[in-house]
Amino acid sequence: MTTAEIIAQKSLPVNTWLDCDPGHDDAVALLLALYMKESINLIGISTVNGNAPLLKTHNNASQLLTLYRASTSIPLHRGFAHPLEKADLPPPVSIHGDSGLDGVKNLPPINHPIVRKWHDQHGAEGPSVVEAFKNMVESRLNEDGSVRETVSMVITGPCTNVAAFKRKYPELYESGVIDRAMVMGGAFDVPQWTPYAEFNVATDPDALAELLTSCNVPVVLAPLNLTHQAIFDEGTHAQLLAPGCSWQEGQPMPAPKSEFRESLSTMLTFFRQAYIDQFGFTQGPPLHDPLCVLYLARPELLPGRWAHLSVDTSNTKRNGETTARFFTPEGMFNRWEERERFLSSDDQGAFPNCFVMETLDREEFMRVLLECVDRAEEVVAHTPL
Repeated sequence: MTTAEIIAQKSLPVNTWLDCDPGHDDAVALLLALYMKESINLIGISTVNGNAPLLKTHNNASQLLTLYRASTSIPLHRGFAHPLEKADLPPPVSIHGDSGLDGVKNLPPINHPIVRKWHDQHGAEGPSVVEAFKNMVESRLNEDGSVRETVSMVITGPCTNVAAFKRKYPELYESGVIDRAMVMGGAFDVPQWTPYAEFNVATDPDALAELLTSCNVPVVLAPLNLTHQAIFDEGTHAQLLAPGCSWQEGQPMPAPKSEFRESLSTMLTFFRQAYIDQFGFTQGPPLHDPLCVLYLARPELLPGRWAHLSVDTSNTKRNGETTARFFTPEGMFNRWEERERFLSSDDQGAFPNCFVMETLDREEFMRVLLECVDRAEEVVAHTPL
């Protein structure tokens, strides 16, 4: 069975590995991955350098998993501290603060025993995550090389970890176990982190370029053009704080119903203010990273088009710039017949290597998010630290 056929026939829940660099919006992506249980089976998490240095993003992941009362049966691996080839890009302190997760009240301290259990779960950084991916793939292959079970990779930071795995074990990456790489990154004709490049891609453009060379694992991209539609507005914020309240614009925000809701509120308040200060973005913070998780569960909420995506990896000012040549009308990722038609043609050497999500049903996304908050709050209330 081809990768295309496997995805077309896939049933929920989707086996998912979250590769992240928390990050306030990564924190929301993690919440969705943990609490959309009917749709997402979170089998592993890895951290990477990005929104903050690796030491801090790994700390943040450990604290968030404790805050969310995640099962410690889920492995947490620390990934790479530096890009594949380029020099480090300074982290966006103006967006996420010095820690990468500033402003969050009630976050369990790094010296809490459960946080330490998460933090120290899987030893050294870098190459160990590549071996974790290797084991994950091999455990889902039959002796004859056929695929017993597939996994979707969700990458909400730079693509360094997954690209390093592809380079070391290309045959395993292409085996069919990994059915897609969901990537938050890139942008087309909207304001960028550099004059040309979105932050995640600018941090490690060679890594995304590496993933785009795959023959069997399509990239599914959530660019800024999409994620800037995912506005966490004041009305949603009020419902997060006090579900069912009758808040109206211009009124003070209601008091948080629980300490857990206060944590999420302060997380998103810091993020909102950072977007006001850095970009003059006053509508509310855009929740970039959760859309990659949402797509696995509710793809109908995020239609897009197949494209040939390229990344500038030069040592010029355009380093990290993403360019897309679109092929198909707006539709669904699983409309494989259109992709196969273009793959079988010789259209000046360009072929679809990426599905670009373009539009979002924002109201339904916010409903899903608030539902996950409700679920998490109940678990937190019954699981004291």
